[in-house]
Formats: sequence, C-alpha cells, structure tokens
Amino acid sequence: MGTFWGKVNDSLAKSLNDFSEYRGRVWIVSIRENQLLNDSVIVSEDSFREPMDWMVDQGYPDDALEELEYLKLSQSISVTVGDVEHCIMRVK
Repeated sequence: MGTFWGKVNDSLAKSLNDFSEYRGRVWIVSIRENQLLNDSVIVSEDSFREPMDWMVDQGYPDDALEELEYLKLSQSISVTVGDVEHCIMRVK
C-alpha cells in the first residue's frame, strides 16, 4: 500500500509543480499584420484560467501550443494566425 500512496504523492507533487510553473510564465508577443502595422504585447500567465489561455483565444494551432509549452527562456517561435504573424519569446 505504501507504493500506491507514494505514486499518488508523486503525481500530486508533479501536478502542483506544473501548475505553479505555468502561472509564472511571461511571453513577449510581436504581432505583425503588415509592414506598417506592428504591435507588441506582454502576456503573463498569472491571470490565465488555464495554460496558454491567451494563445488559445488568439486561435493558435495545437502544434504551436505544444511547441510553446516546451519553450525555454529566451527561445522564440513564429506562428501564423490567419494572415497575421505572431513572434513569441518566452522571457520568464
């Protein structure tokens, strides 16, 4: 029975760690509609209902969400949503 509770404890610890990890992430997103319309936003996951909430609302495809999930600090990717390019860098 000790093995069962050990696994439950490990699973709970991992879930809590994952939850606190996503809560602290911060992204800088550069949105380029065309050569004249560029905008940048800072996205903090502290206020998200779930991981990648803002990205889901923007219509990011599932493969981009998965790639963002494993992005390390200072790494970036580009995602095209409709005709708009989003360049995302993880800063925290």
